[in-house]
Amino acid sequence: VVAIIGILAAIAFPSYYSFVQKTRRADAQVALMLEMQSMERCQAANFTYVGCDVASTESPEAHYQISVTTTATNFTLTAQGQGEQANDTECSVLTITSQGLRTPSSETTECWPN
Repeated sequence: VVAIIGILAAIAFPSYYSFVQKTRRADAQVALMLEMQSMERCQAANFTYVGCDVASTESPEAHYQISVTTTATNFTLTAQGQGEQANDTECSVLTITSQGLRTPSSETTECWPN
């Protein structure tokens, strides 16, 4: 009985951990979408992205660190995994640009919804 429980635990825990990592990706997606709106509001008021910054440097659930790089006409928002989410080999870093380009690609990974 103990051996069976051990085998089931050895199979179930990695699967559960992978599921938790995948659900935490939504934290980065939400943060990037909120910051994208903030950047567009700033650009609309100032006619440039220069001087615009992120409203929060951390995602709502604190699984990602948020940063931005800007030029006068473009920006790139980056969500860098922190804590356990930094170990997410597929999606530890997510980005979105002012043109809506997302990395990693939603066609080759499960980092972004299709």
